[in-house]
Amino acid sequence: MNMTSQTRDGIALYLIAAVAVLCVLYADVDLGTLFHAILMRW
Repeated sequence: MNMTSQTRDGIALYLIAAVAVLCVLYADVDLGTLFHAILMRW
């Protein structure tokens, strides 16, 4: 899949924002387990 730099930047910004929200909402959850669960969905 060929993505433009604008699309890639948009996805990167979305992922950064999503991770920031997860860190705030689930600060007490083991982040290693959380990231592993997210990556397994891909």
